[in-house]
Amino acid sequence: MPKDATDLPGRTLTSPGDRLPLSHVQRPSRYLGREFNRVLKNPKEVSLRVGLLFPDLYEVGMSHLGLALLYDLLNGRPEIWAERAFAPAPDLEAELRRRGRLLATLESDTPLREMDLVGVSLQYELSYTTVLAMLDLGGIPLMAGDRGSDDPAVVGGGPAAFNPEPLAPFFDAFVLGDGEEAALEVAEAVRAWRAARGGRKELWQALEELDGVYVPAHFEMDFDAEGRLREIRPRGRRERVVKRVLADLNLFPPPARPLVPTCQIVHDRLNLEIARGCTRGCRYCQAGMIYRPVRERAPGDLEARVEAALEATGYEELSLLTLSPGDYCGLPWLLGRLMDRLEPRKIALSLPSLRADTLAPELMAQIQRVRRTGLTIAPEAGSQRLRDVINKNLTEEEILGSATRAFAAGWQLLKLYFMIGLPTETEEDLAAIGGLISRILAAAPSKRSPRLNLSLSTFIPKSHTPFQWEGQADLAESRRRLHHVKDLLKRRQVQLKWNSAAQSWLEGVFSRGDRRLAPVVLAAYRRGCRLDAWSEHLNLDLWRQACADTGVDPDFYLRPRELTETLPWDHLNAGLDKDFLMRERHLALEGRPTPDCRTAGCRDCGVCAPGGAALRLFQAPAGAPAPGIQAAAGQARPVRYRLTYAKLDPARWLSHREMLVAFYRALRRSGLALAFTGGFHPLPRVSFHGALPVGVESLAEVLDLELTADPGPVRLVEALNRTLPTGLQLLIAEPLASQAPPPSPRQVKYRVAAPEPWFAPETVRAFLRQDRFPVVRRRPQGDRKVDLRPLVERLEAPAPDQVEVTVNLRERDNLKITEIIAAVFALDEDSVRDLEIMKIQTLYQEADGSRTPRRRANQKGTSGSPAETHVRDATLPESR
Repeated sequence: MPKDATDLPGRTLTSPGDRLPLSHVQRPSRYLGREFNRVLKNPKEVSLRVGLLFPDLYEVGMSHLGLALLYDLLNGRPEIWAERAFAPAPDLEAELRRRGRLLATLESDTPLREMDLVGVSLQYELSYTTVLAMLDLGGIPLMAGDRGSDDPAVVGGGPAAFNPEPLAPFFDAFVLGDGEEAALEVAEAVRAWRAARGGRKELWQALEELDGVYVPAHFEMDFDAEGRLREIRPRGRRERVVKRVLADLNLFPPPARPLVPTCQIVHDRLNLEIARGCTRGCRYCQAGMIYRPVRERAPGDLEARVEAALEATGYEELSLLTLSPGDYCGLPWLLGRLMDRLEPRKIALSLPSLRADTLAPELMAQIQRVRRTGLTIAPEAGSQRLRDVINKNLTEEEILGSATRAFAAGWQLLKLYFMIGLPTETEEDLAAIGGLISRILAAAPSKRSPRLNLSLSTFIPKSHTPFQWEGQADLAESRRRLHHVKDLLKRRQVQLKWNSAAQSWLEGVFSRGDRRLAPVVLAAYRRGCRLDAWSEHLNLDLWRQACADTGVDPDFYLRPRELTETLPWDHLNAGLDKDFLMRERHLALEGRPTPDCRTAGCRDCGVCAPGGAALRLFQAPAGAPAPGIQAAAGQARPVRYRLTYAKLDPARWLSHREMLVAFYRALRRSGLALAFTGGFHPLPRVSFHGALPVGVESLAEVLDLELTADPGPVRLVEALNRTLPTGLQLLIAEPLASQAPPPSPRQVKYRVAAPEPWFAPETVRAFLRQDRFPVVRRRPQGDRKVDLRPLVERLEAPAPDQVEVTVNLRERDNLKITEIIAAVFALDEDSVRDLEIMKIQTLYQEADGSRTPRRRANQKGTSGSPAETHVRDATLPESR
């Protein structure tokens, strides 16, 4: 599997970063498409090209486990090439439209309209306008009925596909349930349809033949005069579509070589799914209902998979994922085995969303062996009465016991989740949240200062849950309750975050919406709505205008539903009997909990059937604890190296922090014997000297590295260059004395290129004649007048579009190279963004710049014979 486009014989591919106006957008690293472990194939050697779309920003989509699973699964087939696309931020979308460019895939920069199949991840309702934006920007007709035989098939999947009616006219099909087997079947159906050059009707017929695939065009919705759904009329071969269930997760193991993102993402770690489904039966939780039954992965298989994935990625944290990880049968065994291997390598482990009643002392002891990752407790409601209504099956004693054990084990910060607006909620229930928080804080030892991060959200009724018939609090009432609880929690130890009431209101409209909302989505998109899950982008006024444009009352969808009413998702079967959901609703209104079917026997939910889906659990295998991975024996004293490296395109678009993370992970992948820092968050012991502005290239960057065993300069260069991402290249490795001070640069030389002849020789001469050249140095802490002239040692313009400048460095009042060029040549901000700047040389103070000749290796992997070298004279890599 080639790492870069240049590895493909006879084929040169580009990534979006090669053509997009990255200097004109914020956080350009989102759009590079140069992740470690990305998959590249020759388009001529595949028969199906798939675009996997995630309708949100890169940092959200790259955190999603389902996208990673499908990317690995589809690319595992030699005849399929799956590529990715994420929603552009507003600044890039504006640039694409201004320049007339289409949204394209990250891997090959191919416009979306040239894909054969476009798979859209539907994780939440607030992504609907962003879905339309991506299709439109990619050149794909928005309405399924308007697409021709040359347009790609557009198929959605994910939790929102269990009521996709507001998006129905825009999709050819939706996949309900587990996607592993279904994705391959859909891909084969689309490949055959493409080969036969069929029309849209032939595509819909082919997709309808697949189990778990819903084709909206084959169902007609009939509404009465008041807007209530009167009847769902099938027009195809199926009256109901039943979700797909993967009986054995072990048939599709987790990715062995997950993608490593180019920028920091929301969940920036190795995510490993250990089980799917949940039997706890929380009545508000759609995921707990639609992902039934529980199916666990075999613990032994997971252990081996973790080892391979960590070696391939270099991640410093592993997260074990499932809806309730504390219920995983082999968890104590697996944690012990994993931590014996992870602890010597300073790799942390986290368990998100642990239930309070599963937070055992032995689990906490394992988790904190490297560092204390976050612990989350989700009471959801403050009173026991309301927790019984929602079937949380969690007592206050269990909540306080878990907090007490966590504080005693050394945790000072806990995260808690609560909801407001739950069915039957009273003012007393809201007040109980404040009381419970006080008792949790009081559970900490007397000399500790506990802190709580509390997340507050509004209850939203979801399809296929016992609360699907309940009403949702309107916008005004939701805001009132949120503010009331916020007032109750005003205390120093509590940091409160809450979901916007406006976002919850809008999500509630669409979560139980019908096909009449599709014109609203289209109107809102045309008015400019997208990325509505981001509070800074949500514009509720535009949504209200879109509703008015289409004659739809959005609050109509927040009302309670009659038990006899036809629901927009009644033709979509999540495997649950409707009678079971009604029974659970009845028990909720009586305040009676339902026990977990793992311990109390079958609850007749309808999911498990003879010969079909069923609980699949794995006990821990017998055997001794795993032998730990021992750190290298090392030397009596650590070995230090000073490394000179190049930061070139596309890595020039990485921020300094992003580049640091890229180096840390490359070092972990390299197999070198790393030394680590101490403290709460151990990191490889590396010192970076200086930080480049985003967009500036360099041939003369320096870092100091500490190892516990000496690989020699040649092997060090080779090992790191194999694992560094594209654009970062190690040039020189020099052994460094243990007490050597950091380098002290005194001059830096830059080469600057402009797209037009902006560097007039007379301007250069005029500047050099000046004794003083005052400019204003603008910084967040305040503006300051600075004399620029002494900073510029040398200035030459060998061509009208090229300039070379040598800059003197001083203890204070230094200026960025972009500020210098802008001031000397009177360039505006947009022009400065179009400059190509390379740092080509650094000169150092004699005290640490003139060193005794040392044995070193350069980027070509030379033999390392004695030769004099200075970081100031790094040579240009051959790839440039």
